[in-house]
Amino acid sequence: MIVFINGSFCDEHTAHVATTDRGLTLGDGVFDTMLAVDGMLQDTTAHYERLARHAAVIGIDVDTSGFHELAQDLLRQNDFVAGPYAVRTTVTRGSSLRGLALPENPIPTIIMRASPALPSPATVRVIIARSVRRNEGSPLSRIKSLNYGDNIAAWREAAAAGADDAIIMNNAENAACATASNIFIRIGDHWLTPPLRDGAMDGITRARLLVEKSAREETITAAMLSQAAEILLTSSVAGIRQAQMLTG
Repeated sequence: MIVFINGSFCDEHTAHVATTDRGLTLGDGVFDTMLAVDGMLQDTTAHYERLARHAAVIGIDVDTSGFHELAQDLLRQNDFVAGPYAVRTTVTRGSSLRGLALPENPIPTIIMRASPALPSPATVRVIIARSVRRNEGSPLSRIKSLNYGDNIAAWREAAAAGADDAIIMNNAENAACATASNIFIRIGDHWLTPPLRDGAMDGITRARLLVEKSAREETITAAMLSQAAEILLTSSVAGIRQAQMLTG
């Protein structure tokens, strides 16, 4: 597998980052994952504009203007020309001394990797996570930061319960997201999705469905989840999936 890291392509077995990289030691970075179908990247501009925007939230300056060409080259070098692939781009603040103090002249670490996108079931079984809450007061709740510990804990809880995914509630006990997807619910004839202020991610597919389904952003309570005629999980790679709530 060929990957891109810090200005060059190399075999992933020889690729490395410094042990002092803040993405590794502090989770100080952001990432993006987009879909490529038969060698064609999907919604590239929206993805890389969001990546730069999310990096700016935590004070990392990154120029993504050449990332589209890098991603296309990465696909070609791996001969990923038929089928669906996930292209992940990771940006960290780079290396620094021990501690939280920022480096004076940070040099961001940039990693890009592509891999086959595994098929996702059309319907997934979900629970409401009880072990974690989304901190809607944190700016990290609305960006794709490298801090995914809560999401992993919620996924482990779902797996232990025999479910495929979990809906994460925020500190106000309102729905925020699934472990790696946005959520939509249908109440009557209306489609709703949690607003960003409730801890939802500004998903690319979410933005599209807001228009296509004439959906509106509205706080979603646990009671509304149980009353919903339909629940959808949406993400760029997994697509749009029906969700079935498990009880008990």
